[in-house]
Amino acid sequence: MKRQWYYRGSLKSCNYACSYCPFSKKKGSPRELEKDRAAWFRFVKHMNAEEHLGGAIQVVPYGEALIHSYYWEGLAALSKNPKLDAVGAQTNLSFPAEQMLSLFQEKGGELDKLRLWGTFHPEMTTVDQFVSQCELLTRWHISYCVGAVGNPANEKDILHLRAALPPAVYLWINKMDGLKRQYTPAERNAFLEIDPYFEMELAHHVADGTPCHDNRFVEADGTMGRCNLCPSILGNLYHQDHEIKPGQVLHTNEPSLQKPGHAPHKNTSCTRKECSCYLAYCNRKEDALLFFQPYPAFRIPSYPKATFFDVDGTLIPQGQTSIPEKTANKLRHLARHSAIYLATSRPYETAKRGLGTVWDIISGGTFGNGGRRMIWNDVYLDEITEMDTEWLAKVKCLQKTAGFRVHTYKKEGQIYKVTLTYRKGRIPKNATATFLQNLALDLGIPESCLLLWEEPCLQITAKDTGKLHGVLRICEAMGYRREEVAVFGNGENDAPMLDYFPRASHHSIRRK
Repeated sequence: MKRQWYYRGSLKSCNYACSYCPFSKKKGSPRELEKDRAAWFRFVKHMNAEEHLGGAIQVVPYGEALIHSYYWEGLAALSKNPKLDAVGAQTNLSFPAEQMLSLFQEKGGELDKLRLWGTFHPEMTTVDQFVSQCELLTRWHISYCVGAVGNPANEKDILHLRAALPPAVYLWINKMDGLKRQYTPAERNAFLEIDPYFEMELAHHVADGTPCHDNRFVEADGTMGRCNLCPSILGNLYHQDHEIKPGQVLHTNEPSLQKPGHAPHKNTSCTRKECSCYLAYCNRKEDALLFFQPYPAFRIPSYPKATFFDVDGTLIPQGQTSIPEKTANKLRHLARHSAIYLATSRPYETAKRGLGTVWDIISGGTFGNGGRRMIWNDVYLDEITEMDTEWLAKVKCLQKTAGFRVHTYKKEGQIYKVTLTYRKGRIPKNATATFLQNLALDLGIPESCLLLWEEPCLQITAKDTGKLHGVLRICEAMGYRREEVAVFGNGENDAPMLDYFPRASHHSIRRK
């Protein structure tokens, strides 16, 4: 994740009058708007002058900023900065789109860097009016997301909105804080159907300053924190001597402009108990945000062309035999945007049994720890790496005395994987590489074989296999580039592919 910059000026007025919002009750005076304009351009000038700064900038105002042309002028100026990858703002999408987008272009703004987070307010606009604005953004090729507060009373409108939007546009649902009760199972499921990431809103994210130390939330006067909720002050953007407001506490052991990626200092604690809104928890390096990287603040997912999943411990929890329905639903959603493949030590047949409910969305995979590579959508591929099995007859003779059973996996009579399933207690749970090497010597298994221990099985394939080998072969056949692929896994044998691909999660999708 790169550095995410947030800016919140002194603007506290809006053109909407939503009943639940305190800023809709106030109209900004010319003096107040001029003050906000001056603070905004001060920020823009500073960010463009600091050559070492980079990342992305998101305007998160109290009220509506994008009805004011000066915000568009500032965003245009920032977008021209080669050090910044993206700029954007939260908005109700009520601004005159053609006029403001034209202004953005006239000021030299780069449209491909623009990101908009649009919120639907059913009290103030209709679905059709809101969608017409979205259609205009789509015609201008603007990257955007839209969403709404998960008020059960507005469920029909939100469903209508989802149906009217292009499938590629992500529609998020925010938890309704004023509901004063838990969502019913029916309400929860309805919102999960619309937003598969809604569970993140319902989860409790324990506050921790460590994973979000790179982020900066900047206020109009330059005061900086980590996010919109954390009260700890990191300094002032405009003063290297860390000037702060009277009465506020400064963590002086963290420089205000610490370089992104630099290890945090010891005192990275957050005084909050919980990251209770998206702008706070999106700064954390959580696996559920993998498809929102590198800038989850914009809430715009970017899906890879292909996603590879380990099966045991990732799609299927340890001790279970099939994929849970919640995980299956997430996989079905992902399949609308990305080709789904498996990267598993299971052979094809047992993988299919465990994933039967979602098998229709699987495009292929690498099976038997890379021993077999298969594609059955678009391109057909079914190949194996045949094993040297001269040693196998001797090993079969040792089954009773050594306490294991031998299983062989074949394609058209050719063996690509052998498994020795041990009786409980015969092999240590965490068998070391040295232990496996000695075991191979005792059994007469040659160096031309690759050994993998997954309790209670010793899995044996040809030496030049492994999950990464299989994934790369499928990528070659399909023409996927490295940056177009995401991988999920949780085991030691997943490590090579997790380390190789930049879009990787070391945890299970079922934990999101």
